Amino acid sequence: MSASAQLWGGRFKSGPSEALANLSRAPASYFRLYREDIAGSRAHASELKRAGVLDAAEFSAIRSALDTIEADVAAGRETPVAGDEDVHTFLERLLMARLGALGGKLRAGRSRNDQTANNTRLYLRRMARELSAGLIEVEDAIREQAARHVETVMPGFTHLQPAQPVVLGHHLMAHAQSLLRDLERFGDFDRRFDRSPLGAAALAGSGIVNRPDLSALELGYSAAAENSIDSVASRDIVAEFLFIASLIGVNLSRLAEEICIWSSKQFSWVRLHDSYSTGSSIMPQKKNPDIAELTRGMSGTLIGNVTGFLATMKAMPLAYNRDLAEDKKVLFETIDTLQLILPAFAGMVATLEFDVEKLKAEAPRGFTLATEVADWLVSQNVTFAEAHEITGAVVRYCEERGHDLEGLTVEDLPKIDPRLGPGLLEAITLEHALASRTGYGCTAPAAVRDQIGRFEVAIDARRQFALEEIGAKTAVAANAAEAGTR
Repeated sequence: MSASAQLWGGRFKSGPSEALANLSRAPASYFRLYREDIAGSRAHASELKRAGVLDAAEFSAIRSALDTIEADVAAGRETPVAGDEDVHTFLERLLMARLGALGGKLRAGRSRNDQTANNTRLYLRRMARELSAGLIEVEDAIREQAARHVETVMPGFTHLQPAQPVVLGHHLMAHAQSLLRDLERFGDFDRRFDRSPLGAAALAGSGIVNRPDLSALELGYSAAAENSIDSVASRDIVAEFLFIASLIGVNLSRLAEEICIWSSKQFSWVRLHDSYSTGSSIMPQKKNPDIAELTRGMSGTLIGNVTGFLATMKAMPLAYNRDLAEDKKVLFETIDTLQLILPAFAGMVATLEFDVEKLKAEAPRGFTLATEVADWLVSQNVTFAEAHEITGAVVRYCEERGHDLEGLTVEDLPKIDPRLGPGLLEAITLEHALASRTGYGCTAPAAVRDQIGRFEVAIDARRQFALEEIGAKTAVAANAAEAGTR
């Protein structure tokens, strides 16, 4: 069979117009779901065998044909033709070309509604793992840089103004922690949608196959979906996946923005590796942070995809409506975008070279040690309200004389306030400021080392999820359940 037959034309006197066919035909990118569609067909064949629609020989023939079709499509030996409306039509054409009328038996008891819901769910569970693996590469790069710079001092910022000194490793780990939560969200997502829609058919369930719980186990789910209408009509799985992806984009964009700032000539805190930066077509001296800028820009596309799809979903009556086909357009763009970003971003971060001396020199500028003045006064039994006022006076005194806190002398202190003693000068050093912040999750080098150690344990758990094969845990359960039906 070189041309497909449509799956739905029984009550029509004529075929679709060319305009309708063009509008209805799935874009080429949608055919990437062939693996998931074939997996669903294998499980459905098992259902038909249990229902007595297929005998043992027919079941074996269909399963064998599905295996060879999957291999042929993967190798590029079989490709869609213009008449293939979607991936379901494409694969049924191949099956009937090899098995004749027997191939048509597989359509009994199912609908494209539960097929596409199942395909989407299986695909996104697989993509959650693949994108997690890519994000873990970024995390590893950040962690390695952080471990390298546990002793590197830099100015910390609030409102993009110098605030307090921190160690660079602590600052980088702040980005790592936000991305770790994104990885954990993928795990939560996977658990929430570990239910199979197969067996829902169009919306009411199937009158032919009645053990969707068994096909769920075969497909790697822990159970079947609770409600057949909900399972074909809902796309919150897509919305949630898009949200997680957009949040990854936002979190990467925040680090990307800092890399753009830090690598500018005005800051010169970090040098980009030649292999992860570009130049200018007219200005030979330029070295541009294109990966950071593209990540920052593409995060807007990811945000737009989730908001746009939520608008598509907002007034959708139950059950299935063709509007839901818009889910794949934004899903595939989002996934493809992240798959481009993640390896490039990981390489950029891994090869960053920080100017340790410049960072240290700038760490105390802008009165970043002013909080140490207030803390020292509190240690001398001065209330913090008074300490705040005295510290403000210290800053004004220095500003009027054109120097930072490091310019203060013992003679200056009583001129500002009699409660300022010589011990203050020992407290307003970078070393003291960092060493005093030893609490859980704080910026003292020892605390940052502890944080990195805990992070490595947490990321290893996410690494296990990324490498996990869907269905590995349910194979034994599926066999046991199947045996129990005999």
